[in-house]
Amino acid sequence: MTIAEFDQIDDLSALFSRQAQAMAINGSPLYEELCRATALELSRASRLKEILEPWLRCRAGDMVPLRILGAAHRLVLERKAPVLALFFPTVGGVVPQDGRSRQMCFDAFVASLDDHRDRLPELLAGPPQTNEIARAAALVGVLHMVSATWDVPIRLHELGTSAGLHLRADHMRITGSGYDVGPADSPVQLLDAWIGMEAQIATPNVVERVGVDRDPIDVTTPEGRLHLTSFVWPDQLDRYERLRGAWELVDAVPIDIWAGDVIDHVRSLRLREGSALVVWHSSVWMYLSDAQRAEFDAVIAGLALTASASSPLIEVSREFRQSRVGSSFPVVIRSWPMLNHIDAPAGASVVLGDSPAQGLPVTWSTPHLRAE
Repeated sequence: MTIAEFDQIDDLSALFSRQAQAMAINGSPLYEELCRATALELSRASRLKEILEPWLRCRAGDMVPLRILGAAHRLVLERKAPVLALFFPTVGGVVPQDGRSRQMCFDAFVASLDDHRDRLPELLAGPPQTNEIARAAALVGVLHMVSATWDVPIRLHELGTSAGLHLRADHMRITGSGYDVGPADSPVQLLDAWIGMEAQIATPNVVERVGVDRDPIDVTTPEGRLHLTSFVWPDQLDRYERLRGAWELVDAVPIDIWAGDVIDHVRSLRLREGSALVVWHSSVWMYLSDAQRAEFDAVIAGLALTASASSPLIEVSREFRQSRVGSSFPVVIRSWPMLNHIDAPAGASVVLGDSPAQGLPVTWSTPHLRAE
């Protein structure tokens, strides 16, 4: 799928089929099988097709299959889908290993959605809110590069921040490529997270942490934590444990989260003498329209006109904006001025590395211009 295809209205059966491939690539046998079975069931007259009738035609970029899977997982976490829970490791279940158990799991999945179909409009109303912790490993690397170039405090702003967990990235422990950065006793340990890091790095001093989201999640509440957990894939317990560790950072590191439009937020930003402004976004662009993406670029370009070596502007993205969606999520920066170790003009889109969908590991590479 290309970024242009995100705006297309597609058949839900086809979207589940495509999602099954992504689950296979990204290591979730449980969801891979559920997606394949769902795609088949939606391709013909069935109970499931009748349940999901309001969503049978939907925008590809709205990730409706992930919303439906998240709804089922939430019902399991709420102890309202006891049979399905038998197959979800996040609550002690066991992933199906044979045809009979896979059919039992799928039947329980359909039954859980049917039993709670009155809640589906509410459960499917918003985009997936994973706020995957491991994706912060890319941001940490760039924050260290920024600090090595300009020894100034960093103002960190995240677009599509969800619960704002990435805004605490510098408080996570990152290892790999011979580096050990972040507090050794951090409750979030991203081990072997970097491959091929050769850039000069320095410990960042983050003095401002602000996130904006259309519908931010308050993870100081049980409801917020339940909502985020529901979007973790149930057979990926490492992700589940990382998220639980992040709750300690939530209590220890204060941030500001605002409900609002990401473009309006960028429009409100101003550079400040003696500090670097870092604007970060990851797995957000699919939810924006072509017009919004173009407007963002225009606003950033205007803000860049005021940038200098004593007040730099850096945009960090981990998106697939002009590439094909799969297992590859490039880490891209645009910087005004450009970072010291990169031979490119200010504002050029420079690829620093790559990462899989869930973030680990980040494979750093020789910086090069992104092919548009």
